[in-house]
Amino acid sequence: MDPQTLVLKLHALSGAVALGAAPVAMLVRKGGRWHRWWGRAFFFAMVLVCATALLAGFWRPNPLMALVALFSFHLAATGYRGLYLKGLHKGQRLGRWDLLMHGAAGLVNTGLLLWGAVHLIHGQRSSAAIIFTVFGAIGCALVLMQLRRFFRTHHDKQEWLYAHMTGFLGSYIATVSAFSAVNLAMIKPMWLQWLWPSLLGVPLIVGWIRHTRARFDKGERPRFLGRLRIG
Repeated sequence: MDPQTLVLKLHALSGAVALGAAPVAMLVRKGGRWHRWWGRAFFFAMVLVCATALLAGFWRPNPLMALVALFSFHLAATGYRGLYLKGLHKGQRLGRWDLLMHGAAGLVNTGLLLWGAVHLIHGQRSSAAIIFTVFGAIGCALVLMQLRRFFRTHHDKQEWLYAHMTGFLGSYIATVSAFSAVNLAMIKPMWLQWLWPSLLGVPLIVGWIRHTRARFDKGERPRFLGRLRIG
């Protein structure tokens, strides 16, 4: 098997694992052993998805595929790192990895947004321009939200949970978007193949986080989400 075929097969396999693992992690008891196991499976599948997408882009140039993979990985990494940043309200310091990750994501998403917006402003309303603009805008908003969380004076002690939920659920939406673009060619126009998961999923994430925050505000303990821990 030649290297290019191997990379494409690994990309497809890791994408399938990610698509299957995330729903299981959502359904099982939060914080339990199986939730952590399937969450790790999803995260490391996304690492492989991103790596193979970048390699595949080297052999068969596809900037959209590579950039969406980076977008997805940043979201997954944000969700994963949220588990390690539970002490921001107690003065926990950020790791260099956090600043590097969000700084790089800020550059990539700003590039996506500017490329798409400039083309739209000049009347070039291609699917690529629409997709880049929407993903770039969402990505920039998420980066700004995380940086604001890191550097504000007063912290919500549950904000790590909201980052975890936003990151992993957002990454799953991006994964479904890539699956839709490859396998659901019957959806027209092309930009809708990429964006329908975001149009449906983003409001659901916002609503679920608001619902969760409201329950904490009512004084409910984290037990209603299960035992949320890393190990």
